[in-house]
Amino acid sequence: MEWLIFVLFSFFLIGLLALVVYLADYLEKKRREALEQVARSLGMSFSAELPEGIRSRLLQAGFELFEQGYDRRFYNSMSKRLIDGSEIGAFDYQYTYKYHSGRGKSRRIVWGKSRGTHPQSVFWAYCEDLRLPHFRLHPNIPLFHDIAKAFGMQDINFESHPRFSRKYLLRGEDEAKVRLRFDPSFLSFLEQHAPCCAEGSGPQLIVWRDDQQVSPEKMADRLRFGEEWVQRLRLRRV
Repeated sequence: MEWLIFVLFSFFLIGLLALVVYLADYLEKKRREALEQVARSLGMSFSAELPEGIRSRLLQAGFELFEQGYDRRFYNSMSKRLIDGSEIGAFDYQYTYKYHSGRGKSRRIVWGKSRGTHPQSVFWAYCEDLRLPHFRLHPNIPLFHDIAKAFGMQDINFESHPRFSRKYLLRGEDEAKVRLRFDPSFLSFLEQHAPCCAEGSGPQLIVWRDDQQVSPEKMADRLRFGEEWVQRLRLRRV
């Protein structure tokens, strides 16, 4: 009798696992189809995977987002070229995190990250007029960032905008140039919106919210938000 219960329970677990996999595949397919419709309505090209040229360019920029965890995946890509030659787009990105990633000097601790898979929607832009100093911006998590600062992590603050300084942790290789780009009007703009993450380097910019995939219905708004970043930053040249 016990062996029969064991067999039935095993079949139940297998069936449950198959159902979970099916539902995950179904939901991913529906999201891909919905995003493709959004891209078409916005006059953007769509690809189930991020095109290799864009992917390589982003990886070469040295953005920390794409160096975290493992099993990194770039998918559901939409993009377009603007009249001035700039390129913008968005894609889904996810990685899996345990305790650390990388080996030796490349090993990175991801402060505030729980174990598991972390998905997000990433806005990207390539614009020669940006000429950005390398920087990374993300929301301030007091406990983890206090620990990080104790280990020497940089934080660029602005006395004129204490709300921004409380809300964000901003780092950059050239603090003076980063301060020039984050001028008072841009700081006020960021204070008025929900916290987000961003990285910039040269002509490239990415903006996202940790562990948040944008719904297809809100993707157009997220693209406009990203374009606002580009317009504000490209006008402040150094």
